[in-house]
Amino acid sequence: MNEANDKEIKIEDLNSIDISNYPITTNAIIYPKIAIILQIILHIASLLIPSVFILTFFESAMNSQFFHWRVLFLFIDILAWWGIYLLTTLLIGKLILIILKLLHQPKEGIFKINYGDRDYYFFCLRISVKKLIFWIWNNFCFPWATNFAFKICNMRADFKSTLFDGWSDLEFIEYGKNIMLGQGALVSSSIIIDDYIIIKKVIIGDHSVLGGNCIVAPGTVIGKNCTLGVYSVTHINQILEPDWIYIGRPARKYQLTSKERESKSPKEDIKRRIVDTGEKIPFNNN
Repeated sequence: MNEANDKEIKIEDLNSIDISNYPITTNAIIYPKIAIILQIILHIASLLIPSVFILTFFESAMNSQFFHWRVLFLFIDILAWWGIYLLTTLLIGKLILIILKLLHQPKEGIFKINYGDRDYYFFCLRISVKKLIFWIWNNFCFPWATNFAFKICNMRADFKSTLFDGWSDLEFIEYGKNIMLGQGALVSSSIIIDDYIIIKKVIIGDHSVLGGNCIVAPGTVIGKNCTLGVYSVTHINQILEPDWIYIGRPARKYQLTSKERESKSPKEDIKRRIVDTGEKIPFNNN
């Protein structure tokens, strides 16, 4: 059976793949040599500009009559050089990503893990650059920094979302507004099954909560106000309906995020408890 036919079979079976049957499945890749070279170039170029600033102003700063003030505000200086390094990394990385995109357009699909496959090869190059950028920005002292880097690298994410406690793939992911990513959660738009890598866009609706250590598989679409429980795993291409809590491996419906009261007069049923006596009285009772 040739490679083309083999790929077609994989595509047909894509919707039936259950990643819970692949406990060692990952999206980790082995970088080609050119990817390592790109990372080194990006790192050196990013260090070059703040280094020039430091060497340029070092002599004047040391000879200044305000030297004691320079020592007092040393933290501000360090933060400034660090900030320049971060911005330089992001700008040069963005330039490299633009060049890579012009050479080969990013695609969704299923691709052979082989550098001879241009889709897989350029995927490795893009990810090698993005991972260096986000590793640096994830270690910045402000949590919104990662969200800013996402935006620059063409990933939708707002500044109210809490994304830094988990791990997210770096392309083909669309975050809604006010997302909360739990500790150790993984949002993956790519995954390796056998000798193939699957790349499918993930969409996460507004106000969704992803529990700790959960796994969102490629192609997953999560509706608004949806909650994915701790250690839950979605199927590839699974659709999670809005306003539902999902749990389990694989993820399945548990209950609505908010239950409507069946009473015709819900305000009369709402009660409050007196802490000292434990007595329950109607909420609107003064």
